[in-house]
Amino acid sequence: MNTQTIQVLLIEDNLDLAGLLAQMLAATAGPLFELSSVAQLSEGAERLATGDIDLVILDLTLPDSSGLGSLSRIHQQRPEVPIVVLTALNDEQIALRALQEGAQDYLLKEEINAAMLVRALRYAIERKRGEEARSRLAAIVESSRDAIVGMSLEGIIVSWNPGAERIFGYAFEDLVGRPMAVLVPPDCPDEMPLILERLKRGDFVKEFETVRVRKDNERIHIAACVSPIRNSVGAVIGASMISRDIEERIRAEKEREALVHQLQATLAHVNTLKGLLPICASCKKIRDDQGYWTQVEVYVRDRTQAEFTHGICPECAQAYRSGMNKAG
Repeated sequence: MNTQTIQVLLIEDNLDLAGLLAQMLAATAGPLFELSSVAQLSEGAERLATGDIDLVILDLTLPDSSGLGSLSRIHQQRPEVPIVVLTALNDEQIALRALQEGAQDYLLKEEINAAMLVRALRYAIERKRGEEARSRLAAIVESSRDAIVGMSLEGIIVSWNPGAERIFGYAFEDLVGRPMAVLVPPDCPDEMPLILERLKRGDFVKEFETVRVRKDNERIHIAACVSPIRNSVGAVIGASMISRDIEERIRAEKEREALVHQLQATLAHVNTLKGLLPICASCKKIRDDQGYWTQVEVYVRDRTQAEFTHGICPECAQAYRSGMNKAG
């Protein structure tokens, strides 16, 4: 949206009213409004298609359209543009319905003045920005693979995104209105009451790791972060918990610990051969600590993790062949 001049499209077939609104906006201090007007909805749709309109003022009674159908057409064509509807006193209920169906504000033709007009246009722009921000936030929450759960200060679940359904296995309808404690295994402590008390006091809560139970009774490790939800005046009115599944990481850590323990146990059984070893100069047997003479292979195998295979070295092979030739 242009920060210098706000382009306003007025769709109104009453030329006197259109002229009056133009005069009111021209005399406005502060942000500049540039008004262009058309008398029919079809003309307004064509003008809106140019893409340079920041806000629409729409009469709900036009020569070629009337009622909420006019609002629907404009809203569908440019849903990002805020709309202020114009209506007569006897159509105020329709104006209220228009707010429910996409309009940001409405004005009664019989009561319009310059201050009211400018305020309605400014509020409509800010409301639209707020709606877009909430829509983006909602899209982030809906698309997140993390579990995002809203709860009251009593720990009652009030919102539950698809990520929470994926991680915990429960649909929103299964848990809405139920306490967060239903996710806590029976033999595990429930951290949430203490965390909520800390949030009420305004204390910061660090991310923590814990265990929860899925709908199928399978336990799952999660890393969770709990933050306060505040109202417009800053008071804490609830809490949100963002949780991510860390089951694979925990499983990998356990496997790594098991391998370390296995390695330590293996090393504990390995004895290092050191010191003087009595060995027979003739048969090459070794005398052990009990005084028994055993083959080298047996002695080493029993005291290390080594295993032996037998072969013949090149020198011995040559000597063996020479001896065979002499014997022949």
